[in-house]
Amino acid sequence: MFSSLPLDSFVCQTPHCPDFQQSGRQNITLRRFYGSDKRRLLRCRTCGTTFSETKGTPYWGSKLPPERIDSVVDHLTHGNCFSSTASLTRCHRTTVARIMRQAGVHLQQFHSQHARDLKVTSMQADERHSFVGEKAEQAWDFTVVDPKSKFVIEGQVGARTAELTKVLLIGARKRLATPNNLVLFTDGYLPYQSLFPELFGTSWQPPRQGKRGRFPQKAYRIPRSLAHVRVIKEYSGKRVVGVRTEIAAGTQKRVNQELQSLGYTTPNTSAVERQNATARRMNPHLTRKSLAFARLPFHRVTLAHLVQGVYNWCRTQRGLRQSLIEPIGRKKYLQQTPAMAIGLTSQCWTIRDLLSLPCGAPCRS
Repeated sequence: MFSSLPLDSFVCQTPHCPDFQQSGRQNITLRRFYGSDKRRLLRCRTCGTTFSETKGTPYWGSKLPPERIDSVVDHLTHGNCFSSTASLTRCHRTTVARIMRQAGVHLQQFHSQHARDLKVTSMQADERHSFVGEKAEQAWDFTVVDPKSKFVIEGQVGARTAELTKVLLIGARKRLATPNNLVLFTDGYLPYQSLFPELFGTSWQPPRQGKRGRFPQKAYRIPRSLAHVRVIKEYSGKRVVGVRTEIAAGTQKRVNQELQSLGYTTPNTSAVERQNATARRMNPHLTRKSLAFARLPFHRVTLAHLVQGVYNWCRTQRGLRQSLIEPIGRKKYLQQTPAMAIGLTSQCWTIRDLLSLPCGAPCRS
């Protein structure tokens, strides 16, 4: 069978249907199987239309076998460039770029839909540098990671500006279940310090002195459950010669409480730094000292979302494994992906499962 997704994972893909991309309606039924790979032809009880299970996915309308598309995505997210992936999968370079664009846009929408109400009490944010075009334009990957589950909460690609930093923090805040109970660990980039009170604090209007004149500017209070810690690296040339930490907002008591929960002795950004190294290994556009940088900005953005989706849902991490109470044969540990560790799913997904779930469908547990 093409995919192992249950029928309740699919939604109606007809725009004029009242249940268009609405989950939990129990309106999708199986009509028949078709094709050599036994794809399911589904029917919506509400509007009566039939559609393929691949509609709304990167497999829809493709003349390539699904295994070839899975192989292209797998090779791209193992750090192979477009030319190498085309040679390994025996397809043209433009075909690889087309599959990457479709899969990247699909996983961007998938992350926006399913990465919500995350139970996170701390975040680590950092940026990594690369180029777009003939190394004429700089592109930075802004990343927010949960240090406990290693889950990438939010990612943005663009110029290193305060505007993009604000978009990053706003996007991360929307995905949290309790954004008022959080400790943010960042590097010394100043926009984090100026934006944290505005985006996470409580605003209040100071009273005016006297009866005339303008009111003072709006101020922000930081609750005791919030804190912002800056981990500042001191350089001598290109070498790091020292690291100092400072609490930009919040109290030392709240920071110590979170450090104890994480198992840290000192504030650090180790989780996001390790994710930076993993992203550079998975994304050919981030490889240092090479000519594999992105030629087009859209390719740079879509491949970043593709790598982020595969990293969160399809790649297990040794640091997240859990010991089994009773070993199953020779198996002593339960291997986990970041999505499993944060509670979004209970199993490791394959690339086929990740790409075959249409937008608007409920997340597979």
